[in-house]
Amino acid sequence: MMPPSVTLGILAGGGELPLCLIEACRASGRSFFVIAFKGHTPPETVESTPHAWVRLGAAGRTIKILKRAGVKELVLAGPIRRPGMIAVLPDLWAIRFLIRTGAGGLGDDGLLSAIIGALETEEGFRVVGADDILPGILAGEGVMGAHGPDAADGLDIEAGIIAARELGCRDQGQAAVVGGGVVLALEDAAGTDAMLAGLAAGKGEKGGVLVKACKPAQETRADLPTIGPGTVAGAAAAGLGGIAVEAGRALVVDRQKVVRDADAAGLFVVGVRVAVEKDPEIFLIAGEASGDALGGPLMAALKDMTGGRISFSGVGGPLMEGQGLRSLFPMNELAVMGLWEVLPRLPGLLGRIRRVTAEIRRRKPACVVSIDAPDFNFRVAKKLQGSKIPVVHYVAPTVWAWRPGRAAKIAHFIDHLLALFPFEPPYFTKVGLDCTFVGHPVAEGVSGTGDAAMWRVRHEIPAAAKLICLLPGSRAGEASRLLPVFAESVERMKTNRPDLHVVVPAAAAVAGMVRNAVRLWPFPVTVVEGEAEKAAAFAAANVALAASGTVSLELARAGTPMVIAYKMAPLTHWLVRRMVRVKHACLINIILDREAVPECLQGDCRADRMADEMEILLGDEGACKAQRAAGLEALKKIGLGGASPSRRAARVVLKVIGKNRPGA
Repeated sequence: MMPPSVTLGILAGGGELPLCLIEACRASGRSFFVIAFKGHTPPETVESTPHAWVRLGAAGRTIKILKRAGVKELVLAGPIRRPGMIAVLPDLWAIRFLIRTGAGGLGDDGLLSAIIGALETEEGFRVVGADDILPGILAGEGVMGAHGPDAADGLDIEAGIIAARELGCRDQGQAAVVGGGVVLALEDAAGTDAMLAGLAAGKGEKGGVLVKACKPAQETRADLPTIGPGTVAGAAAAGLGGIAVEAGRALVVDRQKVVRDADAAGLFVVGVRVAVEKDPEIFLIAGEASGDALGGPLMAALKDMTGGRISFSGVGGPLMEGQGLRSLFPMNELAVMGLWEVLPRLPGLLGRIRRVTAEIRRRKPACVVSIDAPDFNFRVAKKLQGSKIPVVHYVAPTVWAWRPGRAAKIAHFIDHLLALFPFEPPYFTKVGLDCTFVGHPVAEGVSGTGDAAMWRVRHEIPAAAKLICLLPGSRAGEASRLLPVFAESVERMKTNRPDLHVVVPAAAAVAGMVRNAVRLWPFPVTVVEGEAEKAAAFAAANVALAASGTVSLELARAGTPMVIAYKMAPLTHWLVRRMVRVKHACLINIILDREAVPECLQGDCRADRMADEMEILLGDEGACKAQRAAGLEALKKIGLGGASPSRRAARVVLKVIGKNRPGA
């Protein structure tokens, strides 16, 4: 736990929990600041406290207020039921968050996980649970007061746990009321108090037990099942015989008053261990943004296909954290490419390999899904040999491009391979490794092109101006090598095109580097971040100059003509050229087996050459149309118009788990 001198930010909803946290801070002398949400936080909660009132959708303003107050640590306290989008009126920060994570389609728990991930990874807060601030608030096992359940109550509690867990799998609530073995009420978005009030107002025989249990995929730092004095009063008014909560995974606010009031009302309050079969756990490992982009949708598909009966652990980025992953350490610590680049960081990477392997052996997940990053992930997989934990690797190594002998080698420590390209499986199945073509993520869903005209207006770029989109890559090494020559290419073109504008959609891992570099460029540059801004920039651009990689497929999906460039460290290039077996570097050209997109690689990665290629595309609409047609042809080959790649991948993962767990 961080020291008490760190200011605690309390995001206060309803109920008694926010008041308990405020009182605990005052008693310990800890500084705190409360965010009260209009229409959700009772005004008396924040009386005589340092606080600010905000709209629920004003996420950006809330973050600014917290940072001005010196808040470093956050706790989410008290229920806030998610209203419709119109009622929330999200601000710019919230809109970007919803677009970037797809959180608008998540349930309450997925949304909370995504919010917590963004607060920690993007805004620098540390999010803690109420039990970190209030030791002893978690329900223990056993009776808490003078009254206990009888045998009939015990049967109702068992039925209530099943009902509450099924409700939680659908992410619709955490509580049920059962009487005589019959489910009398289920919690909905209105909450427990409203459910009890409805029972109290109804007619008929009284009796039954209120049961509250944690959701299977619960984000335990927020929205844990909670009871307090108000719950006891509601249960008494409804004529119930008692309350049962999940021991170790439910909060009891103001326990002394809860017990005192329950005793006076003749109610029992009991903590019970929920003995259910453990949901399968998947340990995922992603090492860079492209891996995170595969992992996030895969996790969403797995949750959907199992009804939430699955859990996750491992290493990932914001998209995976938005689906409920708590990363062991920041994903970008693994984002290194090339022999020369890896060497200085080798000791740290070896330490991470040991840590990840030890964590997997400790957790004993149903399956490990390693995503790309073969230099790291294959070393982990080798160390897991003999553990009986199946390993599925997502993104087949490019044995068709170089080092074909790797196919036979990885068959010894990988159980199943998920391939992005249809021509890849035969390279692996012939050496005895199960391999399934699932499709490329670029082919999944709808193409996010954004509003090009509005984007230009927002960034003050004239509609008639030619716009070049520069994409120097998502790794520090490649971006540092490409940015200077990209700038020189544009500078050459500015001589004949004074109205030329430049946009650089920067990957999160290199955004700071990019902004520092462009300050020295002798022409105006717009730097943007996030998937929504990148998609709009693609739509608005007349031509793109991009580092070789997946971005070529993204540009093809957006219909943006492009020139592909790449430049490696000299030693890395010297080694690679002696092993590469393909004629092209651009994925579109590789898929089509012809140069449909111009490539400027290594020695040809020169300002004059790249400037000339971009000038051709800016001046020849026929060349642009031909490139767009080639891009569409390549996209169809990797799954465009077919089944969702993430769901196809999820089916394979579940099949592997089923083989490893008979009867699962």
